[in-house]
Parts: sequence; structure tokens; C-alpha cells
Amino acid sequence: MSTNIMLFLEIWVYLSVLKKKLFAVLAGLLALHLCALAQTASEGTGGVFLQTLEAGFDSERYFQHSLMMVDPVGDAHLLRQIDTIPIKLFSYLFHGTIPQAEASARAATPPYKTGTTVPFDADRLINKCSAIMRSEFPDIFPTLGEEHKWSPEAEEFLPRVFWHRLGRHLSGKQRDFPMPTLMRTKLFICLACGWTARYCCTGQEKALKERVMTYPDRSVQIHDLFAESYVLNGGNLYLTFLTCENLLAGIPHRRERARDPVQKKLSYIRIDSEEYGDNYGAWYHFFGIALYALMRTDFESVFVADAESFGSFFLEGPDRQEDLINHYGALFGQKLRGLLDNGGWWLTSPADTAYMNVPQKQ
Repeated sequence: MSTNIMLFLEIWVYLSVLKKKLFAVLAGLLALHLCALAQTASEGTGGVFLQTLEAGFDSERYFQHSLMMVDPVGDAHLLRQIDTIPIKLFSYLFHGTIPQAEASARAATPPYKTGTTVPFDADRLINKCSAIMRSEFPDIFPTLGEEHKWSPEAEEFLPRVFWHRLGRHLSGKQRDFPMPTLMRTKLFICLACGWTARYCCTGQEKALKERVMTYPDRSVQIHDLFAESYVLNGGNLYLTFLTCENLLAGIPHRRERARDPVQKKLSYIRIDSEEYGDNYGAWYHFFGIALYALMRTDFESVFVADAESFGSFFLEGPDRQEDLINHYGALFGQKLRGLLDNGGWWLTSPADTAYMNVPQKQ
């Protein structure tokens, strides 16, 4: 009996060692295979996109400085920067909230209470924006515009770019473990990460900032920012909203972001018991989700808006005002797109264009 037990133990130990060796061999073969795929891709694609993608062990920060609708270098830097997200998320989850949430939490102390009512009326804001577009006609005619997209080099490489970066990581050529893009658009990724100012520049951000800085503190309303950007971008609505977003969210994830000079010019668009809420976030969330809704289907834009609120709940904590601004910002973008498609912006709007703090059903 004891002999059988000893034999069984020996076999068990042998199989355990064999399993570890087999796992190591398979892992090595996988790494070699991925490296081979990466090498094959390098030989087959070429170009400045791939050269930038493979440059360096660490990712590098990149900023556009003018309007570039096609930017293979920027696309490569964007993909490398995406790979830094997982470690940042883990850091935020295990070491506390994200930096801007810490600043907001310090400000939002009792007796402050977050509002639960919708801060603006989307239909009345549509009326106000329509009036602005009519006032600039015929000098400026509104157009939808084209969104920033992946360059042809990046588009060709996207189906296998994750495996390429994984091979580089396993072979020690890249620090960060790659994060899949799931074939999402460049605009979606940049908006989700708060990086449109870096990878989707319009070239009008500086001019818009100069105009905003001429306003008295706490006086700029949503329609004011829209009007200034609309004129600067010649009626291109995509660039109009993108310029606003880039100005508002140049570096969104930083402490004490509310002290930014531009932020001091913006009116408080939330409805809270006191003006201690995240007004910075309210502004750039509105323009960002309105921009996305302008360029997407009704269902997709609202789904993304509500999903963003769900993600923010875990990273920053509950904020009913931000949830409402996301949701109704998407509805506003949808309605503005419909108005552009059917020419409704030219019709005489109702007299009531007072869109802030209007009692309404949620």
C-alpha cells in the first residue's frame, strides 16, 4: 500500500514539473510567434506610422499644433499612449480617485448638495443656436464637416496592431502591455480618453481662447462659446464643437483644474445647492458628448453618454448633475444634427430661448 502511495506521489511530482516546463515552452513559442507576426507586419506595411509605433521602449507624449485630418505619426503615438491606460486605471482604483475628483471632493463639503434636476432645456438651446446660425447667414452657411479618422496606414494595420504590440511587449521592446482598441474610431478613443486636444487639433483653439478671455468672469454661456467657435470655424459644426472641447479639456485629468484662466470665465451651468460642483467637467462633458452625438446615430450616442456616466460613477463617485449633462448633451447633439439635415435651422424659432434652469420632466 505504501509503495503504491509513493509511486503515486512520484508520478504527481513528475507531472507537475512536466506541466511547468510545458507551460514555459508554450509561452516561449507564443512569444516567438508574436514576434514573427510583428516582423512580418513591419516588412509588409512600412511607412512613418510603423516606424513611430516601434520607436522606443516607452510611449511619448504627442501634440498636434494645426489641423491635420490625416496624421499617421499621431495615430501611432495614440496607439502607444492607449497602452498606458490599464496601469493608470489600476493606480486610480487602488490608490484612490482620479486627481480632479479629489479636488472636487475637497470643495463639495456640507451643506453642499448635488442637484437632481436637468440644468438646461435642450430644445430651447437648439432655438438659441439656430438663431445664431441665422444671424451669421449668408456670410456663414452651416455644414456638418468631416471627423478625424485613422490614417490609411493605421486603418490597414488596426486588425493586427494589438498582436504586433503584444509581440513587442513580450520581447522586451515595449514597456506597456497593449490594450485592444476593439476597432473603435479615432474620435471615440480621443473623446473617451480626453485626448482630442492632443490628437484632433483644429488650429482655432488659441483664437477661441483669446475671445473667451475678453468676457467678464463667470459670464460665458453655452451659446456664447458656440457662437465664437462657429464663426472661427466658418460654420463647420464638427470643428465648432471640437474646438470648444479642445479648449475646455486640454489637460482634463489634473488637480485644481478649476483654476484654469478659461474656466474662470465660464458661467456655472450645474444646478447645485452651492456653486462648488465640478463645473469644469460639466462644460467639457457637454461639448464632448454633443460632438459625438452630432456625428453618430441616436442610439449609439445616448448609449455612450450613459456608459460614460456609469464609468465615472466608479472612478469619481456619483454625480447626478454630470449624468444629466451627459444624457441631455447627447439629446442636444442629436437634435442639432436633425436640424442641420432637414434645414430646420433656417426656420423662425420660438421666441423663448432662455434655456438654463428651466423646470422640466426628466
